Amino acid sequence: MRKLLLILVIIITSCNAQSTNDTENIIRKGERTSSKVNVLLVGTSHWDNYQKADLDVVQADEIDILSDQYQTQLDEIVAKIVEFKPTKIFVERTVAYQPKLDSIYNLYKTSDWGNKSRNEIIQLGFKTAKKLGHQRVYGIDYRETSFPYDSLMKVMKTEKQETLISDFEKDIKNFEKEYNTLVYNKTSLKDILYYLNDKDRRRSDLGWYLSKATQAGSVDNHTGAFLGSEWVKRNIYSYSIMQKYTGPNDDRIMVLMGSSHIAVFENLIAYNPDWKVVELKDIMK
Repeated sequence: MRKLLLILVIIITSCNAQSTNDTENIIRKGERTSSKVNVLLVGTSHWDNYQKADLDVVQADEIDILSDQYQTQLDEIVAKIVEFKPTKIFVERTVAYQPKLDSIYNLYKTSDWGNKSRNEIIQLGFKTAKKLGHQRVYGIDYRETSFPYDSLMKVMKTEKQETLISDFEKDIKNFEKEYNTLVYNKTSLKDILYYLNDKDRRRSDLGWYLSKATQAGSVDNHTGAFLGSEWVKRNIYSYSIMQKYTGPNDDRIMVLMGSSHIAVFENLIAYNPDWKVVELKDIMK
C-alpha cells in the first residue's frame, strides 16, 4: 500500500512539474494563455504644437492642454483609462529612445518635472502609467523611412495634375478648418479625441496615402507610391514592435500616437485574430 502511495505521489509531482514547464515554455515563446488582446487606440494631435509652427504637412492650431479646462477633462479621461487597466502603454518614441524615455518617466514619477510640458506622451501617457503603477512606458515608433512630400508635389506640377493638386489642398484645408474650429470653440477634449478617432476621419486619412498620393506623377514615376509605402512601412514596423512587447499576460494594452498612425494600426489589427480594437468612446460610457 505504501509503495502504491509513493508511486502516486511521484506521478502527481511529475505531472505538476511538467505542467509548470509547459507554462514556462509558452511564456518564453511569447504565446498567449488567455483570449484576445483588447487594444485601446487613442489617436491625438500633437499638443506641444500650441502656439508653435506645426511641423506636419497640416498647419492646424492646437489646444492649450495646460489650461484648467483641459486639465480637468484630461483627468476624467485618464480615470476611465485607469478603469480599463491596460497592462502596457505604447507611445510615439523609437526603441533607441527607450533609455531616455525610461529616464524621463522615472523623473516624472518622482518629482513635479513634466507638469508644464504639453507633450501628449507626458500629459496623457505618463499620467495614466503613473496612476496604474507601471514601471515603464514603451516606445514603438520607427523612423528609418522617407517622406518625400515636396517631391510628390513637384512631380504633380510637372505632370500638370492640377485636379489632383487641388484635391490635395482641399482635403488639407478642410481638415485645418474643422480642427481649428474645434480649437477656437474650446471644444471638450473628449469630443476632440472622438473627432480625431472617427472612423470616417481615419478612412480619409489613410485613403490619402493609398488612393490619392499613389496617382501622382507619370506612369514611370513612383514618388507617390513610394511615399504611401513608406508611411505604411513606418507603422507596420511599429505594429511589429508592439506585438513583440505584448506578452501572454497582456490582455489589455493602450496605444497613444498621432491619429494618422492610429488609422493604420486599426487596419492592421483587423487582420490579427488574437487582437481586438477598443475605442476611447467604448470606455468613456
